[in-house]
Amino acid sequence: MKSWYLLYCKRGQVFRAQEHLERQKVSFLTPLVTVEKCLRGRRIQVEEPLFPNYLFIHFDPEMIHTTCIKATRGVRDFVRFGNQLAVVPDIVVTQIQQRTFDKSVDFRIPTPGDLVSITDGPFVGLQAIYSQPDGEMRSILLMNLLHQQVSKSFDNHQFQKK
Repeated sequence: MKSWYLLYCKRGQVFRAQEHLERQKVSFLTPLVTVEKCLRGRRIQVEEPLFPNYLFIHFDPEMIHTTCIKATRGVRDFVRFGNQLAVVPDIVVTQIQQRTFDKSVDFRIPTPGDLVSITDGPFVGLQAIYSQPDGEMRSILLMNLLHQQVSKSFDNHQFQKK
């Protein structure tokens, strides 16, 4: 009888495992979430699995043997409790499928009002307040210089969130 099971995939190979499971006619679920990250000094949005390295699959172990799935490229093993495969209840999978996931922001990306420290350039060691992004590669910071609030644009790699 078909049930939902949970696979643990090799690091960063969830999509590879999906591709090979698709060829075996095994249905799967990988909920994705859009995450805003700072990559090489650029703020970008990427889609990532909500559960990194995990893949929900729906199959009948009597029709497709578990060793065939375990031998699939990108798959490390099934999630188990002792010797038993972890069966995911249908209602849990249904709720995950029906849910929409909001855009998420990487916790290392500052938001307006966050305290940051400048790590590069002529103002190294000073603290500032993050104001807003200034394009893809730069951000505007508020600094207190000579008892005055000064707004200055910095490269995203020149500061970090405290």
